[in-house]
Amino acid sequence: MHMRRFGVLVLMLSIGLTADLFACGEKFLIGGRGTRYERPKNARAASVLIYADPASPLSATLKKAKVESLLKLEGHRATKVQTFDQLSTIVSSGRYDVILTANSASAEVQKLVAASPDAAAVVGIDELVKNRTLLQAIDKAVLQRDQNLKKTAARSS
Repeated sequence: MHMRRFGVLVLMLSIGLTADLFACGEKFLIGGRGTRYERPKNARAASVLIYADPASPLSATLKKAKVESLLKLEGHRATKVQTFDQLSTIVSSGRYDVILTANSASAEVQKLVAASPDAAAVVGIDELVKNRTLLQAIDKAVLQRDQNLKKTAARSS
């Protein structure tokens, strides 16, 4: 009699445990669950200008972290410049949403872009680049820049 109860208990437990197993991808269809990293719904592809002196530690860190590949993978368009002269030329001739630069150079870059009516957001980064944090900073800067452009357009209308 006890063996029969034990067998029924084992059968019920095995059925109960397998009920929560899902096929590939089905777990992402359950409400309230998602992938580990999800970009915000309002995120958009940005045109990113990377300014890093090749002799700086930041340049080596960006290369090691494969930031350009990461940005491309996330849908951003990245352009890299290495000197301040290249930066000033490309900023005056092109339109960028975000400029990534070292924290130590961000004030100088901010002065350069401040004169432009649709100035790019300057994001200062340090030698410790974490991909997720970098992407969040870019998304936040793009959102802020878009809001500023809407306010400017509303004032001029």
